[in-house]
Amino acid sequence: MAKVSRAHRAALAERAAHIRQQGQRANWDVAAIAAEMTRRLPELAALEVWRLAYGWSRPQVVAAIGELYAADGLAPPGVTTARLCRWEHDGVQPAPDYAAALARVYQVRPHRLGLNLPSLASTAGYGRRSQPSTLGAGMAETALTAVADSVALQRDLEGPAGGPGTRQHVQQAVDYYARHYSRYAPSVLAGEIHRARQMVVDMLTHDQHEADRAELRRLAGWLSALLGNLAFHTCDYAGAHIHLSTGARLGSSVGEGHLAGWSLGAQSMVAAFGQRPTDALELAQHAHDYADTPLRRAQITAWCELRALAALGRRSDAAAAAARAQHHMDSATDQPGRFGFDRAEFHQHLAESALRLGQTTAARDHADTALSVKPHGSPGWAAVTVILARTHAAEHAPADATAVATTVLDTVPTTHLRETTRQRLTALDQDLHTEHRPAPAAREFHDRLQTLPAPTPAQRTSSEPNGG
Repeated sequence: MAKVSRAHRAALAERAAHIRQQGQRANWDVAAIAAEMTRRLPELAALEVWRLAYGWSRPQVVAAIGELYAADGLAPPGVTTARLCRWEHDGVQPAPDYAAALARVYQVRPHRLGLNLPSLASTAGYGRRSQPSTLGAGMAETALTAVADSVALQRDLEGPAGGPGTRQHVQQAVDYYARHYSRYAPSVLAGEIHRARQMVVDMLTHDQHEADRAELRRLAGWLSALLGNLAFHTCDYAGAHIHLSTGARLGSSVGEGHLAGWSLGAQSMVAAFGQRPTDALELAQHAHDYADTPLRRAQITAWCELRALAALGRRSDAAAAAARAQHHMDSATDQPGRFGFDRAEFHQHLAESALRLGQTTAARDHADTALSVKPHGSPGWAAVTVILARTHAAEHAPADATAVATTVLDTVPTTHLRETTRQRLTALDQDLHTEHRPAPAAREFHDRLQTLPAPTPAQRTSSEPNGG
């Protein structure tokens, strides 16, 4: 490989960073970003391409290799950033063990890194198959942090007040957070959204054209709505109320009805889980004022109004609300993402309301329908699974109830266990202990719930956007 000057090398790295940002905005995976870098920057060796596609520095890769060795009970490797640089730039092949470790770090076959290891072609590790590890979580977290990093980089280019490119990056960040909401632990995601929102708040302190200021406030509102939901999922009811109120206020002030309506709907949910059904119903009725499509009307009716009516025991009103929600849903198209609504979630809410009203068979049917389309292990799957377990408890089948609910505790990491699911698990525990002599399985389930760690709060905070 021809010698490349340091200045040209820096220019290539900068171009690679731009390609990575473009790929992230288009929701490409790392492999697609690496392929585009290879196509547009043929001077880069494959080993360097994959590092840049992940956005990692050489010290980070060296540290990751060290973590692999430690996890395998091996002595620390002799890898340094200088050696990695030679492997990337001078065409020097690493020793087989190091090459296999690199393949595990980047989670690709060795040949895709330009490494000649035919004996390891069917494995992702040195002497053993790669197992899922914290590296996978680390890579996911790297993708998450890169979102706000991209906003910061664009703002550096356009100045403290930002500009059209920065506002576009913030919108893309909102879209990413909403689409991948369930992928990350709530506390981790909240920390990154706080970081993005703080940049928007900072930009609002600078002179802006009125239209630009309105756009920034709209974006701040959507970020606040996400933070409100995440605060609730980590049992921070006060924080949820503050953030969701901000989202509703900003949505109303800039004419973003969907934002205002969704934020009010989320406030209704928080009130319902806080055992304030009258407040929940009032908030749901206010949210209806902004529900301007069949899908949004179905969402507010099933998500908020029906829950409150069932909690209040208003059976005929709840039946009418369920019928209205079904009518709206029949003429709607599912919309994915945190701010959307789909038939799986629709049936989840019908199931929970039916259970609250003592309609066990209907609750089980709706739960089964929701489970048939919920991704296994997702937060939605966890919620419906516990609802299904409660139908078994209502039918005096404690062994079935605990067996079903235990799959949630065995599947979902405690860091991803939302307040809503925790409350449902607690309600199931209470269901199982209505008997004078609870079954052994119920006692074991109770003991396991007592060992659950408290929810992890957000890692960062940001000031509330002002109304100016």
